[in-house]
Amino acid sequence: MQKEFNAFDDYYEKATDALAAYSSLEKLMNTSEEKDRKKDYNEIKQMLGAVLELMQHFQSYKSIDEINTLDKKILSMKNRVIDDIFSDFEAEIKGRTNNTLIDACEILAMFGEAYKAKLQSWYMKDLLKDLTTIFKSSEEAGSLDNIKRRYIFFQRVLNDFELHHSKNFPKSWKMPILLAKTFCSITKADLSEVMRNTPEINGSSSGAKLIISALTETLQFETYLNQKFKIFSDLDDKSVYNFDKSISDVFEPFLNIWIDHQGTLLEKKFLEYLNPTTMYRKSGVADSTAQDSFADRAVNQEEKQTNENSNSIVVANEEINVLESSADLFRTFRQVLSQLIKLTKGRPLAKLSLLFSKDLIEFKKKILEPMLPSKDDIFSADSKGQKEAIEIICLVLNTADYCSVTISQLEERLLTLITPDNLRKEVDFSRSKNAYLELITNCINLILSKIDNDLQYSWREMNNNNWRLLKDVDGESRYVATIKKTLNDDCDMIFSLLSKAGFIRNLTDKLVQMIVNSFIFNFVKLKPISEVMAEQFTLDLQTLKYFFMDLPAKAPNGSKIKGSRSFTKSVNHTTEPIISLMKVLMTPGKPTDSYLVSYFSNIKDSNFNNFIKTIKLKGLLSNDLTLEKDKFKYADAFKAQLRIYQDQTDEQLSESNKFIERLALNPTRIHKSITSTSMKLESEEESSLSSSLPTANITNFFGGGNPTRRSLFNGGDIEKNFVKTLTDNRMNINENFRNFGKFFKKGGN
Repeated sequence: MQKEFNAFDDYYEKATDALAAYSSLEKLMNTSEEKDRKKDYNEIKQMLGAVLELMQHFQSYKSIDEINTLDKKILSMKNRVIDDIFSDFEAEIKGRTNNTLIDACEILAMFGEAYKAKLQSWYMKDLLKDLTTIFKSSEEAGSLDNIKRRYIFFQRVLNDFELHHSKNFPKSWKMPILLAKTFCSITKADLSEVMRNTPEINGSSSGAKLIISALTETLQFETYLNQKFKIFSDLDDKSVYNFDKSISDVFEPFLNIWIDHQGTLLEKKFLEYLNPTTMYRKSGVADSTAQDSFADRAVNQEEKQTNENSNSIVVANEEINVLESSADLFRTFRQVLSQLIKLTKGRPLAKLSLLFSKDLIEFKKKILEPMLPSKDDIFSADSKGQKEAIEIICLVLNTADYCSVTISQLEERLLTLITPDNLRKEVDFSRSKNAYLELITNCINLILSKIDNDLQYSWREMNNNNWRLLKDVDGESRYVATIKKTLNDDCDMIFSLLSKAGFIRNLTDKLVQMIVNSFIFNFVKLKPISEVMAEQFTLDLQTLKYFFMDLPAKAPNGSKIKGSRSFTKSVNHTTEPIISLMKVLMTPGKPTDSYLVSYFSNIKDSNFNNFIKTIKLKGLLSNDLTLEKDKFKYADAFKAQLRIYQDQTDEQLSESNKFIERLALNPTRIHKSITSTSMKLESEEESSLSSSLPTANITNFFGGGNPTRRSLFNGGDIEKNFVKTLTDNRMNINENFRNFGKFFKKGGN
């Protein structure tokens, strides 16, 4: 019983407090209205808070008449407060101040989010009502060519709000941002209607200019909003402060017009690049930000600005000098791409990639290729002219490589941006990449051609020397000294102009191959080769081999190449076959068994035809009348000695030494063409750069040969093949003898 009395006392006490709080609130409201003074929403908030808290206790007692009546009065008071708040904010817009309006906002929040949203929506529309009137889509001021006026008008509205009105709202409401987003929403709807009702924007140059101008102004305005509200950014929801595409995506259906215009602007840039006063201007080498990927620079506005103010390129930590026009072209690409990805990541990106690829090919055709001198120009020029030609070739080579690398970065960036995934197949830069790899190959060809032309005097020295008078070996030959001097002079100049260690390595590999091939071509013409000549040529080749290994050291960044195992292996691989042949030719032809041991030890094959080539080089089979007879004699010895050699050494000889197999004993011309299938550069010491860069075509230094053809004397078939060949040849001899007898019987007629 006592418990029930206590509950009643508690109920009575709270009801009394609620009634008193309501009476005080009502008195405060009435007093403010009677004296027409500003309401103190801070005090109202406190009283109202107490009333609402007490009434929360009586929600289960609404069946009691007194409680139900009080609840209705409080609800009426709530509506009255809301109306007063809206009235006071309306007065505030007109200039009547009330320092407690921020408390009024908190009162609305106490009533629920719906009331807060209602005030915000109403307030935004009231502030922007002049905008919807002045810049109506159907009015002239609302047209696309007046879009800048619209943005300027809003900036004034925003500045005025921040200066005079924002203090009346809690910061957590983010009213300036809400005002900006409301403006963007209204403007976007207006522009959509304007463009639907403006037919001249499609298919005309004036329409394209109008779209581009409006889009440019819109992008600048969105950037202004992003920068303005950057200080409000928090870690919870950065998207609240991001105004990208808040208006500009209304232009997306018309972006093809914009992309076509970018193509026109790029064509004008090509005319600037062709200006004779700036055409050969080089880029600098100090911008560390440029070594980042194309993708990172494309979206970072601060880095983009840095790049625009810098004339330098750094790729993979290697300093390079390239044409300034190429760096400018990719800076322009980055600017265009950074603007477009603010608007869309859909099909327009695929179309933009086609534009980029086309312009890259045009840059190669119109700017880079015409710079290259022809071989005839290089050969006919004096030393100064040749030096200038090489400088241009290396500049074009460096630029082509820079373009090739950056194209790959650009393609990778576009593929990561574009959506949906099925559009990625439309992004294809293979033609432009191949075009620049082809240009790199052409540049290397020209450099090699220049060096090869300079070396012709050395080969004339080799051919004009009277080798028959050579009695012993006394140091390197004079033509070798000339080769070394020529290479020193040329490489001192060329290596300093190349941007990458990879190019130094590649060019050195090609030089070694080219010189060895030229040596073979000229050496074969000197047959028969005596033992002393072979010994001299062996010394010459060894001298050149060690000279080749030191050659990269002439480059500023070539010491690592010189010391690499892969480079040493490459030089040995190129020179060892001809040195091995010289070691065989140094061996006297008699006795035949000793000569055969030298052949098997150095050439390491079981191919009788290859062996015969070495005999011909020594001049032991020069008489065609005795050729077949001598072959049979050597075949017997070859078969016997081969069996002995394999039994004694247990060594598995190859079917055919490819070098000897392809060697032409009567070469008529030397083929200098350089071909390439890949231009991928690798930096690891064990990687062979020459295997992926342009490779000398040596086919025409040697006889055609058939590498798949089985040798006359090979493996287990050696005796069978020999007997068959011998029988066939005896039949031919007998037939010739019978014909010879018939000839005399007829009187020789």
